[in-house]
Amino acid sequence: MFTPQALEAWYRLMAEAMRGTAEAQEALKKFAEMSATPEGMNRWMAQFMPGATPPTGFQPEQFEEQLESWWRMMGAVPRSRYLELLERCDSLERKLKKAEETIAGLREKLGAQGRQQEDAQQAFGLWGAMVEESLKAQAEWMKAWRDAATEPDASPPTEDAGDQPDNP
Repeated sequence: MFTPQALEAWYRLMAEAMRGTAEAQEALKKFAEMSATPEGMNRWMAQFMPGATPPTGFQPEQFEEQLESWWRMMGAVPRSRYLELLERCDSLERKLKKAEETIAGLREKLGAQGRQQEDAQQAFGLWGAMVEESLKAQAEWMKAWRDAATEPDASPPTEDAGDQPDNP
């Protein structure tokens, strides 16, 4: 972590730069132009913030942590994180759209399948009713034939075609 002296020196430098002090503005200009390495940061801090450099030198992780906490405190989002979140949001929106299309397709298939199933059940029901009616009719015929076969006088006499008189 930064020492309180380093933070105080940084805030003084920022305040001086906002007031328009040439030396502070030059420091920020060189800060913007310096190489983004720990060695470059250590040289810059030694030149513009003497006595604020920690004994171990500048640690990039510490600076990033401090910067992140400052941004969080101020309610700001770094542009890199904003762009990362935008990309992630776009990716999630594409996935959501694809999932919604898949769900709509599955619902359509399920609806068609349900209609087919209803049609099949209706056809099966009609076929079952027809088979049942056929069986009832066949059972009645069998009963009628059996009754006719068991009654001796119930069957009409058979006549030969030659025995019938001609009726004009």
